[in-house]
Amino acid sequence: MGPSRPHRHRHEPMTDRGDATRSEEDESSWHRLAPMALVFLLLSAIQKFVRENLFIFAGAGFGVAVFDFLDPWKLGLLAIALLLMGLVGTMIFHRRFRFRIEDDAVRVRRGLLEKKELRVRFARVQSVQIGQPFYFKPFELVRFTLETPGGQESEVELPGIPRHLAEEMRDRIIGLQQGRPTAARIEAIDAEAAPEDDRPEASRALYSATTWRLFRHGLSSNQIWLLAGLAAWFFGTFSERFADWADAQGWVTEIDPIAFELLWLAIGGVAITVLGTLLLLSGLLAIVRFHGFRLSDQGDRLVGVGGLLDQREQTVKRDKITGLTVKQSGLGRLFNCWHIVIRQTSNVDAEVPGQKKSFVVPGLDYQDLALTEEIVSSCRFPDRFQRVSSRFRRVFCTRIIALGLILIGLWMAFSGSGPWAVLVPLSLLGLTLAAVHLRWSQWGWTLEGRQLWVRQGFLGQRRDVFDLERVQQTQVRTSHYQRRHDLANLVLVLPQGPVTLPYLPVEQAMQLANRALYSAETATLHRV
Repeated sequence: MGPSRPHRHRHEPMTDRGDATRSEEDESSWHRLAPMALVFLLLSAIQKFVRENLFIFAGAGFGVAVFDFLDPWKLGLLAIALLLMGLVGTMIFHRRFRFRIEDDAVRVRRGLLEKKELRVRFARVQSVQIGQPFYFKPFELVRFTLETPGGQESEVELPGIPRHLAEEMRDRIIGLQQGRPTAARIEAIDAEAAPEDDRPEASRALYSATTWRLFRHGLSSNQIWLLAGLAAWFFGTFSERFADWADAQGWVTEIDPIAFELLWLAIGGVAITVLGTLLLLSGLLAIVRFHGFRLSDQGDRLVGVGGLLDQREQTVKRDKITGLTVKQSGLGRLFNCWHIVIRQTSNVDAEVPGQKKSFVVPGLDYQDLALTEEIVSSCRFPDRFQRVSSRFRRVFCTRIIALGLILIGLWMAFSGSGPWAVLVPLSLLGLTLAAVHLRWSQWGWTLEGRQLWVRQGFLGQRRDVFDLERVQQTQVRTSHYQRRHDLANLVLVLPQGPVTLPYLPVEQAMQLANRALYSAETATLHRV
């Protein structure tokens, strides 16, 4: 007999169809973004391109060279070409974008040239944001954002998903972090029939910002200096081009001295007008960003809502808060304006344009700073701080005076200027010494229970507060000069970044470092 032929089972085709069915079910669990998300993705791409290339374009005369090389028609064609390229890339990115909601995580597939898959567990999420740009509002779409510890940018961003889906995901994340049954909780909330002990705590209003408070926040914010820098570059570039054009027309030689003085007065008036316009613009931008801002307490979480063109809801778990920063800029001192930044785990200490937005409570008066105790329990805003050693001021003043006198002596020796010419550099030296004194007077610290407050600043003020149990690492550093005078710099490494206290007595620095480490170790044992 010949070799037997393999027997084909009749149920094999059914198995193939079953695999295909499971594959289709698996694909059906993936969601796509709404078509309107294309608008958001394109605007985000344009904003990112401008942000990353603006200062390169503005610096080193590169912008002037481009304007000299390209006429307006070529610039317009270049802009249209870049826009079309961005649109094509955005459409491909949108088509390849998928996301899926799992029991305890969200999974995202995305990529333009390379497909990537990301899975973020809900337990790692420290902040949830739901934003609604004005062009999403008619379609009941929102932008859903998850932030995890240590990320410079938002780890998961889902633009153009239904609001009810975003709110359901937000509640699921909170439910998982509280250790409650997710599906049962969502069903109870939807049916408004949750048990008494499982219902979310009632929202309690903590703070609301009026339009004037927001406008004042914009006037005192540091974005005015960014706007001023851009305006200076713009007017510097085009004034140079105008001067060259006026010289070619022979206008410069024809202007008499009186007209020249009037021209300078006009330039001064324009500069003052531009400064006032920038202040007004900065205030209006703050109103647009924080319009109708409200901060509410919902038990185990804080919720901030605000925005005019892009209304954002930020939700942060209280147990994810690693500290607070209370800030007042130099201009803020004129308007008695403060703001609070709620800190979380991050590998960047400052808010950088284009990176994830901090949780900011804007437009506060000094009397409103008691809000710190509402945000973090027993975190009372202190009135007094211990200063660091006066040797901080002495050592820097001594070095600056020695260096300044040497430079002034060399300048007088080689320039041959008269004795009156030394008044200008001496005045600058005096201003520098005053700045050192002001910087020293701002350094300070105080320990309130388990919270450590650190104050620093120059023209403005910054006060950081955190629980000692949040300290991850301590460093006691000493220079040769400090060792001679029993002084040290204390560096406390926190989840949101390092905090430094300079020129403390060595014994005091060691006590604070040991207390911080003890608090952190005992807190870890209690959690275990």
